[in-house]
Amino acid sequence: MQVVTLRVPIEVHEALKTLAFATESSVNEIALRALSTFLAEEGHREAVDGFSKRVREQYRVALDKLADL
Repeated sequence: MQVVTLRVPIEVHEALKTLAFATESSVNEIALRALSTFLAEEGHREAVDGFSKRVREQYRVALDKLADL
């Protein structure tokens, strides 16, 4: 495991503490689950979007020619 310092607004910290207490978990467990879920869902989407954008830029000339067919 790697240690990461994360600065969050007070409201977010309070919500994390409340959820951790209610679920008998640690703030670390709640934050780790939230980050993992985000990365699994949004991270994948953003990676695909970024890859798609780079490919479109790299092959723009060829794609423009194909569009005219």
